[in-house]
Amino acid sequence: MNLKTINTIVLRVLIALCILTLIGLLNFGHGLGNIIYFPPIILATLFHFLITRRLNKKNNDKYWLPIIIISSLICLSIIYNTTLGRGGEFAWDGRIFFIK
Repeated sequence: MNLKTINTIVLRVLIALCILTLIGLLNFGHGLGNIIYFPPIILATLFHFLITRRLNKKNNDKYWLPIIIISSLICLSIIYNTTLGRGGEFAWDGRIFFIK
């Protein structure tokens, strides 16, 4: 797999996490405090999308690896915060999706 394919996979995971957070299926366990997570997730997704478009236009391959690493760390931190790192109000019960 080349770096562009890996970047596409990471971008799709980030978009999926963004959508699931916005429609309320991912819970961070802080009740109303979950709202604080929305802007960083949306901004990270938009930032990654815009950088990907720019790198595709310029056809520059030297920046793909740092973007993939940074976005992967963001995705992993979101996944950690929705599972094991969930807040005390709604502690993690083994389910990833929050179904009301």
